Amino acid sequence: MSTEPVGAGRARALLLDYGGVLTEPVDRSFARFENRLGLPPGRSFEVLVAASRTKGGGPIGALERGEMALSEFEVLLRDLLDEAGHLVAAEIDLMEGLFEAMRPAGGLWELAAQVRAQGVRTGLLSNSWGFDVYPFERLELHFDDLVLSGEVGLRKPDPAIYRLAAQRLGVAPDACVFVDDLERNVEVASELGMAGVHHTGDDVATRSAVLAALLIDAV
Repeated sequence: MSTEPVGAGRARALLLDYGGVLTEPVDRSFARFENRLGLPPGRSFEVLVAASRTKGGGPIGALERGEMALSEFEVLLRDLLDEAGHLVAAEIDLMEGLFEAMRPAGGLWELAAQVRAQGVRTGLLSNSWGFDVYPFERLELHFDDLVLSGEVGLRKPDPAIYRLAAQRLGVAPDACVFVDDLERNVEVASELGMAGVHHTGDDVATRSAVLAALLIDAV
């Protein structure tokens, strides 16, 4: 876990990613499902990344910006796996299987509640693969605003989506602490003046880094 310090003065807002931050690690969820299908660990993501090495992020970028329906994306993934020599039975729901473990988990939910109770604005900033995975009722209890890439037509690491998330919380980017499990997303946040915290799965370390950036004592 790495942290880039916020500028002078107390940060007034906390932005958290969803998958891999407020859930178990995404790759763990994928790997469990792939194992059941008899696929090599990480294979589904490998074929998607290979197909997305184009301007705009290919199919992943299109999905996350809301330009491609989840059903279309699932057909594409099935075709890519087929081309790579991995046949998946038609009755298997790939998206549901890959994300079945993407349920709320970990201690950063409590962190969001704690800092919000102390007057810190809280926001979710997530690259969305559809919307069914999000527990909206619970999120609305912990966050002042939710920015989902598929709704706003922008995706991390586009600087515009970070600025939008800060604006919707009523603060400047340099008044925000941002937590994400992908290092590149954290790097861009830091370049915009946010206090970037790279979450590597250690809730205790991430909590300590966030509280330090917010100048809030641990309780």
